[in-house]
Amino acid sequence: MAQTLTASVRHGYGVAAYSLAIANTSVMFFLLKYLVDAAHLSPATAGTVFLVGKLWDAVSDPLIGRLSDRTNTSMGARRPWIAGGSVPFILLFAGIWWGLPLEGWAAAAGYAMLLVAYNTGYTSVVVPYGALTPVLTQDYDERTKLNAARMGWSMAGGLTAAILMPTIRDATGNWGYAGAVLGVLMIPGLLIMLRTTKGRDIPPEEPEDSPPMWSVMSVQPFRRTAFLFLAAWSTIAVLGALVPFYVEHHLHAKHMVDALLAAIQISALVFIPMVVWLSGKVEKHTAYAMMIGSWALVMLALSAVPTDAVYLALAMSAFTGPGVAAAHVLPWSMLPDVVEVDRVENGVDRAGAFYGMMTFLEKMATAVAGWALGMGLEISGYVEGAEVQSQQAVNAVRIMIGPIPAAVLVVAAVSAVMLPPLTREAHKALVAKLDH
Repeated sequence: MAQTLTASVRHGYGVAAYSLAIANTSVMFFLLKYLVDAAHLSPATAGTVFLVGKLWDAVSDPLIGRLSDRTNTSMGARRPWIAGGSVPFILLFAGIWWGLPLEGWAAAAGYAMLLVAYNTGYTSVVVPYGALTPVLTQDYDERTKLNAARMGWSMAGGLTAAILMPTIRDATGNWGYAGAVLGVLMIPGLLIMLRTTKGRDIPPEEPEDSPPMWSVMSVQPFRRTAFLFLAAWSTIAVLGALVPFYVEHHLHAKHMVDALLAAIQISALVFIPMVVWLSGKVEKHTAYAMMIGSWALVMLALSAVPTDAVYLALAMSAFTGPGVAAAHVLPWSMLPDVVEVDRVENGVDRAGAFYGMMTFLEKMATAVAGWALGMGLEISGYVEGAEVQSQQAVNAVRIMIGPIPAAVLVVAAVSAVMLPPLTREAHKALVAKLDH
């Protein structure tokens, strides 16, 4: 039966996304820069380290999702994973930024191993956390509101990381202090979420002959939703990773990195209510197409900003808000609907498998994007740690931050209109079947 949630439940659940976003944003926005300029790895090596860590992260997602589907304890199915994984996840996050007393390939191997360990902890929290969504409410539009609350907290966490990471690093000259402070800030949100969801985490009933984990890819609405998600999130990954390079070497305003990242995060946070309102007036996929299409134009405009035009770039960054907000809210609000398609077709609740597969695909795309960025910088002649880069390297940054992601976003917007994952009416029919 459809269930309307109170604001305290929406935000009590959603506040954990603040903690997860601090970690994810820090890694997505600053890790490549850290590995190149602080750990002194070549861009290609740094990109490869990022790739190795993310590949393992991606592989572990569906495994943990499936295991959480089969977990049945007094705490529920998902909450034991979150409670057990939170401490190692936070400690390993903080440890990434302290550096290793190694050089060359030994340093590269050490950072790769550290990232593998960190990503295991992160996965054990983020996948079961996402899989809680379907059991909290079955209502099509209520899920948009729930994920809007979740993603509002996520953007607040991203904003915190975008501002504090470079600010503390510049003030102390040490990335490690920034990692430690941010790690402490992650603790309250996870504790609040565990308390709020107590008694609501109902273990799924999974028969012994349930379909194989990878069979979730056979569900057509899931494939369509996953594509929309991947197109948007790979763009966020590219934008986040390249902003520090773009600001320092094209705008020549290294001190403005946190301001530009904050403009993106604040703008997205402001536009979340518009995403919720618009998706209530039209279909979710239609709202997605409208906002993602506008985002493509902004990316092109950002790459065309003249050298040293810092405030124009700042203004352009603010216009990314609708697209980034839609990327955060809409695919995740579509996914619980997809889980119910599978329940009707196969008679089994596999939310963990779906959320695990979604994060698997997202991390595979992010891994490949991070590796490609590193290789692109290497080919363009980027010199690690150098304050002045060649014009060829700067042009490569502009191309990778503008035309390439813009093309991906346009394809995603068209796909959303032509191949929608699930309409509101189709979902109502699904819920009626489940209730029956």
